[in-house]
Order: sequence, then structure tokens, then C-alpha cells
Amino acid sequence: MDQLDQLVLQGDGITRVTDWGYLPNLTYLDLYHNEISTLPKFRNEIGIKFYPKLEKLFLGLSGFNYLNSNFFKGFDGLTKLGIFVGYISLIKSDVFQNLKSLRTVSLESLKHHVFRFERNVFKNKSWVSVELINIHVVVNEGKPSSLLKSCTQLQHLILRNVSNINANDLLKPLTKLESLKITDEHISKVPDAICNMNKLRELTISNTDVSKWNKANCSAMRVLRTLELKDNKIIYVNPKLFSHLLFSNEKLNIDLSNNPFVCDCKTLWFRDWSKRNAGRLKKYKDYRCFSPNSLGHIHLRNFSLSWDYCEDISKPSSIAVAGVIVAVLAVMFVFTAILSYTKRWSIRLCIYQSLVRKRKYKVLVNNGPYKYDAFICYCSTDVNWVLNKLLPMIEEENHFNLCLHDRDFLVGNDIVDNIVDSMQQSRKVVLVLSNDFAQSSWCQFEASIAQQKILEEHYDIIIPVLLNEIPSNLQTNRLGILLKQKTYLEWPNDEQYEGMFWERFIGRLNANDIDNEIYS
Repeated sequence: MDQLDQLVLQGDGITRVTDWGYLPNLTYLDLYHNEISTLPKFRNEIGIKFYPKLEKLFLGLSGFNYLNSNFFKGFDGLTKLGIFVGYISLIKSDVFQNLKSLRTVSLESLKHHVFRFERNVFKNKSWVSVELINIHVVVNEGKPSSLLKSCTQLQHLILRNVSNINANDLLKPLTKLESLKITDEHISKVPDAICNMNKLRELTISNTDVSKWNKANCSAMRVLRTLELKDNKIIYVNPKLFSHLLFSNEKLNIDLSNNPFVCDCKTLWFRDWSKRNAGRLKKYKDYRCFSPNSLGHIHLRNFSLSWDYCEDISKPSSIAVAGVIVAVLAVMFVFTAILSYTKRWSIRLCIYQSLVRKRKYKVLVNNGPYKYDAFICYCSTDVNWVLNKLLPMIEEENHFNLCLHDRDFLVGNDIVDNIVDSMQQSRKVVLVLSNDFAQSSWCQFEASIAQQKILEEHYDIIIPVLLNEIPSNLQTNRLGILLKQKTYLEWPNDEQYEGMFWERFIGRLNANDIDNEIYS
């Protein structure tokens, strides 16, 4: 046993390790993929190391709640350490502080467990290689992506199924990397930080959602010698999706195998380039057309579509042009129809405003006695109040002449003309306001015309009557302004106050606010 220099007991189901005694020449000890819950002492009571020449140690652990510096006493000469655990709750910041010769560290969990790190666990600037496998990273009082910020001299990094990190932020400090492997990660783009790695020779990004790498002025592309982008979501390869620096780097070997290539006119460039550069493409025999299904997964080099055919179908035919024009016109027609319907009252009001401007002087020249004392603007659901309350009191008892659209509009005339003409022949406009009024497009239109009449003729003609409270969410902008700026008459719920209401209403109706000297 004294001459034993390597001992490999990997994956043997070992749960307990007893003392093996003094092994002076042991340099390599592999206990990986075990479930060791008890370890022997690695030095005696007076500090003599049992394995003084041990350089490489790989441990498969289980049942340890945390790791700290005491765990690795007696391993001062270790240059490479691998830890495989089923579960561990905490890795303390001092865990590696006594391993002054350590250059390579590998941490792996069995089933993608949470690794909780104290801050500055990876603070040794002399490390050259780190592997993180099947780990959900959590850093106490810090960001997971800052885990490797002190490893500025790192040359080799493997990230496999590492979660809860931002890959780009994790890689930013690692500008001296020479090889980088990122696999089984949920990333959709190549991290931009890679472009600042001027010494990068080998890059592997596989089994991710990456579909392109077209970063401009990426210096790493010029120095790369091996690029593996296998098992990703790459469907097309061309100078638009991948930088020309990759194709012009003649020393670069590329592996694009097991990507779901779509073989159509967009694939012709890569098909021809790959034939000319087959020697630079690893596993070129595995480059197959995954789509369309009719091609039956033929090899990319056997995809026979011609450039002439693709150029012909790319030219717009007269039928296609006509179809596009018809489609555009149809969309415009539908859009115009929808807009005209949804904005029909605003459009009608604009038309009315235009007509009023043309008729303004004519209307005022014929400024004789009014036909009606008031035009009544009301919603059909409030007709009972108009017929049973308003008309008996105002027309029958007080002999005012009111204009009601149900009774007084001229049959056969356009509804807008009837509204405009009736308002022009009325001294006042009474707005019977209610919830239904607020939701009626016709009522809103009539109210808008009345407000426009105020602006055009410079006198106030509106008498608002509020039958019931109108919630603010039902009020249009115009109606909200009207209720805030004008004093309205509120219909009382108690009959004893109706007399006061009618007294105020008749007073407003008798008021003469007309200024006949507005227009010369």
C-alpha cells in the first residue's frame, strides 16, 4: 500500500470511509458518485498528514449540512477538488481558504439542488478552472451572478444546468477565459460578455434556446478555434443571423450538429458554404433537414433547391401584386367602416359645425320670433317624466310651447336636420339628464349641438335638469364639464319640493339671455 499512488472507488455506493492508514505516495483519490456521510481523519493528533502527496480529490457526499474550512484540513497540497453531493444547505465562505495550491474546483449535485453560498466563497484569484453542474445558485446577501466576480484569472469554466443566474453578468469579470462550456441552460442568446474574451479558444453552447450569434465587432470570434453550437434551436445559418467574422475565421472549426434546420430558399447560402468548408464542420454528416417533412430528413448537402427557382418565386407576380392591393384596400375599407361607426356622432357633429359656419349669417338675418320656448332633449326611457310631469306643468298650466322630437319633428326629414332646425327655432334647450341619457349616443349628439350653438352664438341657452345622479364613469368629457360648470336643476325625490323645482325651472325658461348685437 505504501506505493499506491491512485485509488478510484467511484460510484461504488460507499457511505462510510474508515481510516486507511498512512499512504505516503497517494496523489489521486476518487470517491465520486458515492453517498459518504462519514469521513476519516486525514492527519493524526500531532498534525502528520496521512496522504501528504495527495493532489487530486473527488468526493461523493451525503448527509452534510454545510462545508467549511475544517472539512479539508490536511489537504494543503490539493490542486484539484471535486465535490458531488446529494444535498447540502450551506457552503461557508472559508471553505477553501486553507487550500493554497488549489487550481481547479468542481461542484455538482445529484438532482439540481439549491446550493446556498456565503459571500466570497470563490475568492481565490489563482484558480484556473471551475465546474458548476446541476446547481440552483443562491448567494447570501448577494446576487447569484456575482458568484465568480473574484476569479479574474480563470481560464476554464463549465456551466451545466446552472439556474438562478444571469449568464452575461456572471461572465463579465472573466475576460481571460480560454475555454467556456455552457450546456443545458435556459438562454436564448449568446451572452455578449463572451465578446470581451480575447483569449477564448474553445466555446461550447449546447442544448439551449440559442438560434443565432450576429454580434457585431465581437473580438472573440477572431481568436476562436473551436465553436460548438450543437443541440440548439438553430434553423437557419446565414450572414444575417451569424456574424461574418465566424465564416471568415479559417482556423475555426464549427459543430452545428443536431439543430432543426429548415431547408428552403433561406438555406441555400449555408448549403453551398458548408459544401465548400466541410472540413471545418464537425459531424457534418449529421446536418439534416428537419423541415419541411416532405424532405424526409435528407442530408443538408443533398438539398437540391436551385437559386434560379428561389429568385423566380421571390419576384412579385402581377397576380400577387393585385392580391396585395385588394387586401390592403379591403383592410382600409373595413377600418374606415369600423371607424365611421364608432365615431359616427363625432363625424356628424363635425359636419354640422361645418354647415353652421356656412349658414351663420343667414340664420341670424331671419332672427324673428322663436317657434318654441324650449327644445326638450331627453332619452326615450325618460318619456314618462316628460309626458306626465313636464308637459302638464309647462305647456298646459303655464302655456309655454315645447318641442319634442317624438311629436314635433317633420316626418321624412333627415334626423340631423330636424335636430338642428328645431334647436334654431327654440329659445332654450332643456337637457333631461339621467343614466340612460349619459349612455345614449343620440342624446350626447343633441347635447353636443346645443353646446356648439352656445359657442357659435355667444349666449347661454341650456337648462340642465338632473333626474338622477349619474356616476362619473358614465359621464363623457362634455357631460362632465357641463355638470361642473353649469348650475343644474335637480328633480326632487320628495313631492313637497316639486313646487320649488317648477318655480326655478319657469324662472330659467323666462330668462332672456340673448344678445342680438353679436354679429354685424
